[in-house]
Amino acid sequence: MDGKLRKKIVPAAAPGGVLPPARYIDIAASAEVIATSESDNFPLDNIIDGSTGPGSTQWVAATTGPQTLIFKFDKPQHITGIFYEIEETEFARTQEICFETSSDSGLHFREVLRHEYNFSPSGSTFQKENLKLDLPDTTDLKMTIKPDKGNVPCRAKLNDIAFVV
Repeated sequence: MDGKLRKKIVPAAAPGGVLPPARYIDIAASAEVIATSESDNFPLDNIIDGSTGPGSTQWVAATTGPQTLIFKFDKPQHITGIFYEIEETEFARTQEICFETSSDSGLHFREVLRHEYNFSPSGSTFQKENLKLDLPDTTDLKMTIKPDKGNVPCRAKLNDIAFVV
């Protein structure tokens, strides 16, 4: 065969992370984030500070129980993916995450994804998701975190989140 090998060289992923998406939303410049609470020591800003992987900074809710984050975009976005990380090293629990989207500035939401994760200090303590979606004309994206389905009084946590366009 005379053909040349078609190839592309890409750098290795950062420790604990994946290659960054080709194009992602700058959340700080493009959205307002509404949260039901944040603790003084673990503010919401930590979810977009670039720290990823186990041991990275995180947002922690100020109160126990379900929490909601709403990302209100300045202009409609065509979201094709969501990347997020959660770490729990203190409590054994089953956490539920639900994403809902709106294309009418938050008047109506429809559920697009629901996931559960089991955390155990002696086993699984870190969860990383890289979801492929097709959410055109998204004006608002709601993330609801139920920190424990068994109603253990613990707080919601989120290490990192990014939206691929």
